[in-house]
Amino acid sequence: MCDLTPQARTILEAMSSGSKRRDRQVVRILGILGALLEDGRPSVHELARRFGTRRETIYRDLRALEDAGYPVVGDEGGHLSRPQLLTDRRRTPQVRFTPEEISALDWAAAQASAGPFSEVLDGARQKLQAISAALGQEAAGVARVTDSWGPTAPPTAPEVLLRLAEAILRRRTCRVTYRTPDATEPKTYAYHPYRLLNVAGAFYCVGKVPPHAGLTTLAAHRVGAVELLSDSFTVDQALDLNRHREEAFGVVWEEPVRVVLRFRADQAPYVAERQWHPSQELQLLPDGRLELTFSAGGSFEVRRWILGWGDAVEVIAPDEVRHQIQQILRSATAFYA
Repeated sequence: MCDLTPQARTILEAMSSGSKRRDRQVVRILGILGALLEDGRPSVHELARRFGTRRETIYRDLRALEDAGYPVVGDEGGHLSRPQLLTDRRRTPQVRFTPEEISALDWAAAQASAGPFSEVLDGARQKLQAISAALGQEAAGVARVTDSWGPTAPPTAPEVLLRLAEAILRRRTCRVTYRTPDATEPKTYAYHPYRLLNVAGAFYCVGKVPPHAGLTTLAAHRVGAVELLSDSFTVDQALDLNRHREEAFGVVWEEPVRVVLRFRADQAPYVAERQWHPSQELQLLPDGRLELTFSAGGSFEVRRWILGWGDAVEVIAPDEVRHQIQQILRSATAFYA
């Protein structure tokens, strides 16, 4: 693989978000950054038309880029209606962090240290702690007293994620080399990446394999290589990725089904304290049991999660899932007969 651009690395580090609105804003800001890096000096009017938003929103996004440390300047008269990135790095403004921001960034970097960017994040944490020390404050305390353990996701090459992120933002067709767990040899084919997912610490990419119409989800750790091709692609406007994200129980996207589960009274408090799916509804029954209802796709992942509760849960609906769980439990008893 060839070297990646610095902006592609910055782009991937900014891809995680906490809400749909924030998610759209991050994607738009990264698109503006890409336009400034590639196109030079697009006008605010052109940017607003390109991203389907108001000029006031573009101005706010430009200020957000400035706050993030990118030197955005206007034309010769100082007007920001035709912004550009300052190329003279000697005039780059310094980015200042509050103690709370340093602590939060250090904690976030520590939590992600087992991921694909572990070496980079370790270096970033050292710099954050140096900043904290320079300010005469103790280095971020939350990360220092927090340990993480449990199942870990398969390792993914950072270059794979960065290439996919760049292709998503630039709408570029990729040539991917991919190997499924049951295959003896990898396959290479064209791919249109739409979105990266981080599910339980593992990265996936949702997109399409032309000329097939359906979605194809690739596990990023199974991607051996990604090459950006010269031709571009257009995202299917009929595809609502947000709807799929809300309906999926995990990674697999299928038509949602209504699932009704009843949990034993002693497990009810543990079930009730978490959100298992955005559509979930809880009902406490007179005998102390808890009924959990949600609509989601991905029957394999739903069944696997149900089985993890053992005899503390009963499937009420749908009948198909109830029968599948019955068959699995009958088969499992053969190991203990």
